[in-house]
Amino acid sequence: MITFFPVPYKDELLYSILARYHIRSGNVSIKATQQDIYGTDSITSIMDLPSHINRLMGNLPMGNHYTPDYLITNHTLYPFYAAFLPSEHASTVKESMIGDNGGSIYNRIGLMASSVKFNQYFKFCPKCADEEMSNLGELYWHRIQQIPGVLICPEHNTPLYDSQVPVRGYNKHDYRLAAPESCKICISEKNYSDKIMEKAINITDDVKFLLSNRVASKSLDWFKEQYLNRLKELGFANLNGRIKKKELLCAFLDFYGHELLEKMQSEINNNNNWMNDMLRRNNRTTHPIRHLLFMQFLGISVSDLFNKKIEYKPFGEKPWPCLNPVASHYMSPIITDIELKYGTDSKSPIGIFKCDCGYIYLRTGPDHVEKDRYKKTKIKQFGPIWEDKLKQLTNLRFSLRETARQLGVDPATVKKYAKKLGLQTYWVKRSKIVEKNINTVKQNFPVKKVERYRGEWLNIRKQYPLSSKTELRRLNNRVFTWLYRNDRNWLNRNSPKLKSTVNYNNRVDWKRRDEEIHENVRGAVGDMLSIGKPLRITISSVGSRIGMRPLLEKHLDKLPMTKAFLNEKTEGTKDFQIRRLQWAIQELKEDGQFLSLWRVYRKAGIREAFQNELQEEAIKLIRENNGM
Repeated sequence: MITFFPVPYKDELLYSILARYHIRSGNVSIKATQQDIYGTDSITSIMDLPSHINRLMGNLPMGNHYTPDYLITNHTLYPFYAAFLPSEHASTVKESMIGDNGGSIYNRIGLMASSVKFNQYFKFCPKCADEEMSNLGELYWHRIQQIPGVLICPEHNTPLYDSQVPVRGYNKHDYRLAAPESCKICISEKNYSDKIMEKAINITDDVKFLLSNRVASKSLDWFKEQYLNRLKELGFANLNGRIKKKELLCAFLDFYGHELLEKMQSEINNNNNWMNDMLRRNNRTTHPIRHLLFMQFLGISVSDLFNKKIEYKPFGEKPWPCLNPVASHYMSPIITDIELKYGTDSKSPIGIFKCDCGYIYLRTGPDHVEKDRYKKTKIKQFGPIWEDKLKQLTNLRFSLRETARQLGVDPATVKKYAKKLGLQTYWVKRSKIVEKNINTVKQNFPVKKVERYRGEWLNIRKQYPLSSKTELRRLNNRVFTWLYRNDRNWLNRNSPKLKSTVNYNNRVDWKRRDEEIHENVRGAVGDMLSIGKPLRITISSVGSRIGMRPLLEKHLDKLPMTKAFLNEKTEGTKDFQIRRLQWAIQELKEDGQFLSLWRVYRKAGIREAFQNELQEEAIKLIRENNGM
């Protein structure tokens, strides 16, 4: 039994505590120290996940307040690795650390097969070392600083450096103390870019959270489902879970950059696509640092990852509004039943909303803004309330257009459902009477007059056998008009057949179409400018939003009003990036964050390749908003 045990410092490794004991005990031989601690001299000194802790507990001074759980949780790297292990695996690892079965620990955690290798040397922070010498009179090894992938000291946000002490030394039983002579900066000062610093600080903060908080163990399926649902929200996976691998990989590499991923031993290539393994393979354990990298990219906090189940809800939270225009609850949020499908044509989620009134509509998603909840793509079923309203309006002899307006549909739909319900409608009776009057030759016309007009028309056809009906009409409009009004059936039977329907577009009222499309385009641009994160205004993006992209791309010259508006509103790449910078600055100001260049670039999502080009403009905007 040992007569004293060094009081552990904050975040100190158990390895470091035992190294301090070795120095203070006055033992010349490390074997003597091991006999003191474990009762044997054959225990291997392990920096991160030591075992034989029960032996240590049995040799501590009487009356100590330490427990195996306390030492493992607060002075080893167990909490970091166990966070992403299933509960049964984590428990087995802890039992192995307490007992003498330490040889299986690395295999159970998956470290032996991982491409993330151990640090070669103990790491230290120069500022921490200076403060410890001033306040404590000695240095110690911080556990967070020894985790592969941690590049920054969490206390000072400064880079970590390699000491001269190897993690696995020549003597596997030795405990090497942190000391000023072995913790010297042997290379020039590290200068990470703002982007690397920002990402590295965020990763370090997440590691610190895992070491400081007990998180509930989750299965590998839990993490996979969390990530997949978030990928759906971000548009990197469809409703069926099919991942857009190429787009995801490009976005991930653009978010971190090759340099940072290389420093964190997490590059992705054909030989090592760890991200794909993490999302698809249920039997593969992924290194925690890679979970944190992917989590940061997806914008998930550590706390939410473990405690908040992420569900893909492309149409937001229930209840949803009923869009039956004749129901008393029109626009009221009362629908709780929704069926989700994947649109193979639109490549988007489709929601089918069913109201108790029988009205069923579908909408192609996902919703982007609040007003999207009040849109419908198609009506699947109108229901009895709507049909009763149709019967009521027909009984009251409302016109076709007024009936359609009150029912919120087009006249063709009214006709279709009136026929389906067997309704005797006012407008159908009237149209039959008119048709009969038009298509029958009036009895009070003399036979000779009818024959004369028919003969004149046949003579025109004989003279111009290759002319179309329209061309013949122009040759003698008087004869055509009389026959059209009084003998239409005969006229149609004795006129040239339509040669082709290819030229229907020649009869498009482009002026009217221009006015309609101009109004739709103005609304779409207004919506795109009011959405949270900026969307680039281009002819293609506006056309896609109003469902007329081919028309705008191919026939914009026929729409002068629309063309002039789009020429004024569309943006080049640089203009759009500047607008993103302006938006990012406003968002950061509202959040109360300091406006630094790297924060603005990150918020705006400016790629590294464009940052130098935009630097002057970005600095100018930051100075203006900082009041400089």
